[in-house]
Amino acid sequence: MSLLPLPPLSHNSSDKTGSAQIGSAQAGSTSAGFVLVNALVLVAALAAVATLLLMRSEQGRARLQTGLVADQLTLGLDAFDALALTRLARDTSGSDHSNEVWARPQAPLPLARGEVNGQISDLQGRFNVNWLSDPDNLLAQKALHSLLAKLGLAPQIAQNIQSFVTPGGLSPAQRARWQRQAPPLDPVGGPLFSADQLAELPGLTPRAYARLRPLITALPADSRLNVNTAPPQVLAAFLPHLPAASLIRLTQRRDRSPFVSVEAFLTAARLDQPPQQAQESPQTEGAKPTHNQLQPDQISVSSAWFLVESSSQLETAFAHRITLLHRPRPGRRPALIWQVTTRP
Repeated sequence: MSLLPLPPLSHNSSDKTGSAQIGSAQAGSTSAGFVLVNALVLVAALAAVATLLLMRSEQGRARLQTGLVADQLTLGLDAFDALALTRLARDTSGSDHSNEVWARPQAPLPLARGEVNGQISDLQGRFNVNWLSDPDNLLAQKALHSLLAKLGLAPQIAQNIQSFVTPGGLSPAQRARWQRQAPPLDPVGGPLFSADQLAELPGLTPRAYARLRPLITALPADSRLNVNTAPPQVLAAFLPHLPAASLIRLTQRRDRSPFVSVEAFLTAARLDQPPQQAQESPQTEGAKPTHNQLQPDQISVSSAWFLVESSSQLETAFAHRITLLHRPRPGRRPALIWQVTTRP
């Protein structure tokens, strides 16, 4: 018996189907990978935006916190200024001296998370550099030379200060020294707004300035020296005729019992009699009288100008302020002339 041959098997249809499936799988895989990459890029972008927003939020929070701290520090300084104004307004005595309530050092006052403290100083007890703006005030010129000598400072400093506070008083050489500074300056001369302006004076070293600064001030040129609050160095500069022992006795007496009148001081300082030279020296008609010793119209036992220095602390943050006050007369509320605040 003969067998008929079977027809050969055909794989064309299955191969085509398999190829189509493989191609479809590859296309699906590529599409899924593209979607995954896009998703990762989108997630990264969103993460970057979120990070930026968080950074800005943190910066804003930090700025807000700094602003709140600065405001609290300022309120502390304002509170001490109010205390100073009240103390000076309540002082109705006819003389100002270091034993009064306003002159006593203030112990730190507690605040929430911090404290505030400060000190009121009588500026009329210091040497007023604006006295030197009057070229006829020979007494002030001599007193400054004497003060510098007692501090061990160069006498040329006196001439430099006088030229600086005199309108048009700077020589070409002095102006050139100012112009060589960085940045260059060209002062016109005249009374000072603050004695701090002398910090950059050519020829006045930082060491010399630090020794001189606590004893000087810058007030209107017609202000008087308060003999009740003047430091011994300043008093000695204006009383060259007094021996050292006599000056010590004078200041000790003043500290125990402050002078209540100018006449009482003149008597105690042996200035109640005019000097012989002043009596014998004729004055040129129309010229201002010159004096070699303190005159009643140059001194006082009370003050109108006060400096308030205060500091405020809040945890690790600090702020500092200096305030100039002017009190027309005892018992009146002082006026705020200017203030400078340093804070975060």
